[in-house]
Amino acid sequence: MKHNHGYTTGSCAAGAAKGAAYGLFQGAIPDTVDLTTPADVKLKLSLIHRRVGKDFAECAVRKYSGDDPDVTNGCEVYVRVTRSEANGIRFMGGDGVGLVTKPGLQIPQGEPAINPVPRSMIKGSLKEVLGKHGGLDISVSVPGGKKLAKKTFNGRLGIVDGISIIGTTGIVRPMSLDSFKVSLLCGLDVAKAAGHDSIVLVPGSIGETGFLKHFNISKYQVIQMSNFVGFMLDEAVKRGFSNVIIGGHPGKLAKLIRGDFNTHSSKSKPANDVLIKIFKRENLSTAVVNKLNDSSTVEGMVEIIKEHNDMQVFDRIADDVQSAADRNISSKAKIGTILFDMRKNIIGVSKGFKDWQRSL
Repeated sequence: MKHNHGYTTGSCAAGAAKGAAYGLFQGAIPDTVDLTTPADVKLKLSLIHRRVGKDFAECAVRKYSGDDPDVTNGCEVYVRVTRSEANGIRFMGGDGVGLVTKPGLQIPQGEPAINPVPRSMIKGSLKEVLGKHGGLDISVSVPGGKKLAKKTFNGRLGIVDGISIIGTTGIVRPMSLDSFKVSLLCGLDVAKAAGHDSIVLVPGSIGETGFLKHFNISKYQVIQMSNFVGFMLDEAVKRGFSNVIIGGHPGKLAKLIRGDFNTHSSKSKPANDVLIKIFKRENLSTAVVNKLNDSSTVEGMVEIIKEHNDMQVFDRIADDVQSAADRNISSKAKIGTILFDMRKNIIGVSKGFKDWQRSL
């Protein structure tokens, strides 16, 4: 089966910059431009919304994500190239492109969120058309970008008012985990740059909103890890965080006890059997264990245990998750675990979590 490669917002911006450079230099913008991406894939990009003015030219490229539809698929990336008195190339964020407000990312605070690879692709495009050129201002905008940004990680990375112009290879590979993992790592980098030495890793929004509801810590310390528990633990250790708290629903986190550090359902079966083993070990009555055995979901198990007032068993489960994570990173950071039910109530905490809480 042949997959369709898409191309990144960075490639769109580089293609539009090339078209606009032709407009500025030759007075007319072509219908299409050729672009060679850093992955050495050649693209032919159609140019739309072409305009040539006195000292500027602008056009746009429509984003195409191939078989990997993402939130930016179909958006239009506009680039305006304007002659300027200043020397060299200046990047300006237009409407819908975010502004970096926190340290720790690849782009300094106060700059538009146009990442290093797209910046160098844009510069390369301009050089191809203009050779040596005087000062140029490059303004990139994405109509509707503010709205799209709400569906991305930008808000929690301190990128405001729009999307980021991203891409390391220039093409989007189907089901590309790379860009997703990179956005998760940005969260670690922002927390590190803000000077935090403890972070909270959660699979998703249940853990995140649960944690922020119960504890008074910076939202930049709570980082979603999706299913990549092992990957994010390693990366947190590499960055030197001394405390790592893992928080979330036991349905996800109990999988770590089995040694499954990628918790995606395609890689790791449900945690019911792991939990049943613990319930037996902790001497819950046979009648309760039978009832638990009949529950198809872990949340159902939580409800049954609530009815029978055996909730302290979840502290033991949290301890087991903590031990598994601790082994996984060879004790290179202090680990604590906290478990929430689907309604974001705290149902269990590990010994390491209690130690961390005392230190707050």
